[in-house]
Amino acid sequence: MGNIANLTMLMFVGLVGGLIGQKLKIPAGALMGAMVAVILVKVILKSEYALPKNIIFLLQVLVGVMVGSTFHPSLLATFHKIIIPVVASCFILVITGVLIAFLFTKLGWVDIGTGYLGTSPGAMTVLLVLSLENNVNATVITCFHLFRVVFVILTAPLILKLISH
Repeated sequence: MGNIANLTMLMFVGLVGGLIGQKLKIPAGALMGAMVAVILVKVILKSEYALPKNIIFLLQVLVGVMVGSTFHPSLLATFHKIIIPVVASCFILVITGVLIAFLFTKLGWVDIGTGYLGTSPGAMTVLLVLSLENNVNATVITCFHLFRVVFVILTAPLILKLISH
């Protein structure tokens, strides 16, 4: 199948999966549905197709616009109140990721770069791009973050319900 046909098929499958996920009221249903649908189709078809770099760039720009559009100037007034927990959580998460990466490397499971990016907090798409730019195992990093995202999305509603009461 040609690149345009692959891209069209994956976009259609993702759209259908996203609509199904949203209709079923799955947490982050559009994202989860699209992701699961595309993965299933790729497994069934044994497809190695990946999005072209120019499409990945466009999607990153769109995600950046989406995140940036959530910013409101009033957040600056709040920022001084949360700077310490924000910085502390960043350091704790990064240091924990480094320690886990060293452990996984010592156990022979992954190389240090793959372990670090695989256990780092952050958006799967950004970390996947970093893995491609730094010649570490993008497939393994995708597995780490895909499982993490699915796990968090599926457990977050329950955990939020438990801790907010």
